[in-house]
Amino acid sequence: MRELLSKLKKLVITQRFYYTVCCIALFTGIAFYYELAFQLFVQTIGIGFLRAMLFCFAGAIVFSLIILSLPKLAAFLVSEIILLFLSVVYISQILYFRIFQEFYSIDKLSTGGDAIAQFGDILLATIWRNIPAILLVLVPVAAVAILYKLRRFPFGERLPVKYALLPVIVLVAARIILLAPVAGDPYSARAVRYGQGGESLYSSMREVGLVATMEINLMSGFIDTETSSVLEPLDPPPVIYTPPTPTAAPIIPDLTEPESGATPPGATSSSLGNQPPAPEPVPGWVGKVNGFDINFASLIERDAGDKGLVQLHEYFASIQPSKQNEKTGIFKGYNLITISAEAFTPYVIDPELTPTLYMMQNDGVYFSNFYSLYGGGTIGGEISLITGLSPRGGQQWCSNAAKKYLPFSLASQFDALGIQPYAYHNGTYTYYDRNVMFHDLGYDFRTRGHGLDFKGPGWHISDRLMIELSIDQYIDMDRFYVHYMTLSGHSPYSFEENSIAVWNREAVKHLPYSSQVRAYLACQLDLEYAMEYLLEQLEEKGIAERTLIAMTADHYPYGLTPRDMSELAGHPLDSAFGLHKNACIIYVKGMEPEIVEAPAFVPDIAPTVSNLLGLRFDSRFLPGRDVFSDAMPLVFLDSGFMTDAGYYDRNRGKFTPFEGVEIPDGYVSAISTIVDMRRSAVERIIKLDYFAKISDYLIPPVEPPSGGKFVPD
Repeated sequence: MRELLSKLKKLVITQRFYYTVCCIALFTGIAFYYELAFQLFVQTIGIGFLRAMLFCFAGAIVFSLIILSLPKLAAFLVSEIILLFLSVVYISQILYFRIFQEFYSIDKLSTGGDAIAQFGDILLATIWRNIPAILLVLVPVAAVAILYKLRRFPFGERLPVKYALLPVIVLVAARIILLAPVAGDPYSARAVRYGQGGESLYSSMREVGLVATMEINLMSGFIDTETSSVLEPLDPPPVIYTPPTPTAAPIIPDLTEPESGATPPGATSSSLGNQPPAPEPVPGWVGKVNGFDINFASLIERDAGDKGLVQLHEYFASIQPSKQNEKTGIFKGYNLITISAEAFTPYVIDPELTPTLYMMQNDGVYFSNFYSLYGGGTIGGEISLITGLSPRGGQQWCSNAAKKYLPFSLASQFDALGIQPYAYHNGTYTYYDRNVMFHDLGYDFRTRGHGLDFKGPGWHISDRLMIELSIDQYIDMDRFYVHYMTLSGHSPYSFEENSIAVWNREAVKHLPYSSQVRAYLACQLDLEYAMEYLLEQLEEKGIAERTLIAMTADHYPYGLTPRDMSELAGHPLDSAFGLHKNACIIYVKGMEPEIVEAPAFVPDIAPTVSNLLGLRFDSRFLPGRDVFSDAMPLVFLDSGFMTDAGYYDRNRGKFTPFEGVEIPDGYVSAISTIVDMRRSAVERIIKLDYFAKISDYLIPPVEPPSGGKFVPD
C-alpha cells in the first residue's frame, strides 16, 4: 500500500499530471460554457441540466486526452478546429430555433441548400438580430487562441498514447453503451428520462444537452432493437371514456303509394285494430365496428420466429376497434379536398376579416379543443393529416413512411376506389423531397413549373393563385380527391420582407396589433381569398353539396414569438398546449353544423374523414380516433397529453384535471403508458412495414397506391 501511495504521489507532482488536470479543467469549463449559454439562449434549461453537464464532462475528458497525446502545434490546431465546429453547431441550432422555434435533426441537413435558397433573407435577418449570441458562443475559440499566443495553453510533455488510449476507449464505449439503446428504443424508461420519444428534439435538449442529443439522433439512423420495451397487451385505463349515446339516424318517410293491404300514411294501429306498430328501422351502423376481421392468433403462430411482429400482433389483438356511429358514411361517394394550411391559427378566423373561414367553421364541424402537431415541422403536420400517423421527426421519417404500405392513408383509400389522388403546393417542387415522397404516397404531385403553369419572381406563388391554376385540372371529374399544402402564411411576418403581407397591408392596418402580428394576419388573408375562390368554383359547378373539405394547420406560427401569439389570442398562452391550440375545419355545404368539444388533434382527422366518407379502415392501427366514435379522446404532444379528464404538462410533471373531474389512482401513469405504446406502435408499423405483412387480412383487399400518371389536359 505504501509503495502504491508513493507512486501516486510521484505521479501527482509530475508536470505531465499537472498539464493533464489543467487541460481537462479547461475543456470541461468550455463544454459547460457552451451548454449553459446554449440552454439560456433557447430557454431549455431545467431539471435535466445536471445530466447534460455530466455528458459534457465525460466528453471533455475524452477530448482532453486526445489533445494531450498530440504534438503541441497539432494539439492547438485540432482544438481550434473542433471548437469552431462545435461553435457552428451551437450557433446554427440557436438560429434555427429563433426562426422555427424548434431544433433541426440530422436528416434536415439534406434540405439545407433549399432552405438557404428559400429563407436566405430570413436567415440573414436572424443572424443580424443575434450577433451578441453568436459572438458569445465563439468566445471559447478566441480564448484558446489567446492562451496559445500567450504560451498559456495547457500543454507540456506529451501524454503517451498508451496512457490516453485505454481511458478514451472506456469512456467512448460507455457513452455508446449508454446512448445506443436510447436511440434504438426511444420509448424505453431510460429514453423517456432522456427526453426521447417525442416529435421534436426539444425535450432531449433539455434533458441531455445538445451534443448528446445529436449523438442519439445520429445513432437512431443506424441502430434498431428487435422489439419495443413498452409494447405489450393493453390494459384499459382506470377511467374509461363514455361518449353520449348517439341518436338514431333520421327515418326518411316513404312517399310512394302504399301496396294493397299496407297501412295508409297517417294510419295508426288503433285505427286498424290491435295490430302492433311496425318496428322502426335499425340504422345500418348499429353493431358494426371500424375494423377488419383479423385472426391475430393465426398471425402470432405464423410469425413465431419474429419477435417484433409477434409483439405487434399481441398488442393490436388486445385493442377493441371503435364502433361505427350515426356519422358513418353520411358523405359516402363525396369528393374530398384536404388542406394543410401553413402556420394557421384559430385566431385568424373572424366574421369580418375572414368571413369565408368563419362560415366554414361555424356551418361545418367546429372543434373547440383542437391541437396541431409541432416537432415534425411542416412536413410532419402535413403527412399526419393525410395518413393519420403521428410522425416522430421530419423529412427522413416521413420519406421512410411514404415508402411503406399504408392502406388507411387517404390517398391509398381513394386509389383503391380507382380514383387518382392529386397534391398541389405553391412552393418548391423538391423541398422536403415532396416530389418523391408524394409519388410514393400515391399522389400526382404538382407545383409551379411541374403541372402548374406559372413563371414569375420569388420562390412561391400565392394560395389564391395556386387554387386558380389547379382547379380546372380536376373539378370536372366524376369524383376526385385533392390535397393542398398552402404557403402564403409562411414567415417572415414583415411588411418589408413578405410580398403577401404587402399586398394585404391595407386590409389589416386598422387592427389593434403590433406590426408583426398584423403582417401575419395579412399573410393569412390570402388563405381566406383562396377558400372564397374555391367555394365559388365548387358552387358554380354544382358540386359544393357533395365535396367535403378538411383543413387544419401544419403547425402553429413559429415565426411569431410566444408574446406575439399571446397578443393575437388576447390572453397568455402556455407552451404546453396554449401555443398549439388550433382550428380544424370539416365542411360540406348544407351539412348540419356540429360541435366537437372533446380534445382532438391532427391524427384524428384521417379516421374521422374516413368514417364520414364510409371508407374502410381499422381504428386499432391508428394513433388518432374518429371523433364521433366511442374511443377515448387522447391528444399527445411533446409537451404532454390531454384526455377528456384533464391534461398533463410534461415540463412541469403535473396533471391538471378539468373542473368537476376526479382522477383515480394510477390514471396518469396508465395514460402515459398508452401514449408511449401508441407512439411505439406507429414507429414499429413503419420499421417493419407491418401492413404489408398482414395485407391478406385487410378484407376487402386494399391495393398499395398505384402512383399512376395523370394525362395533362
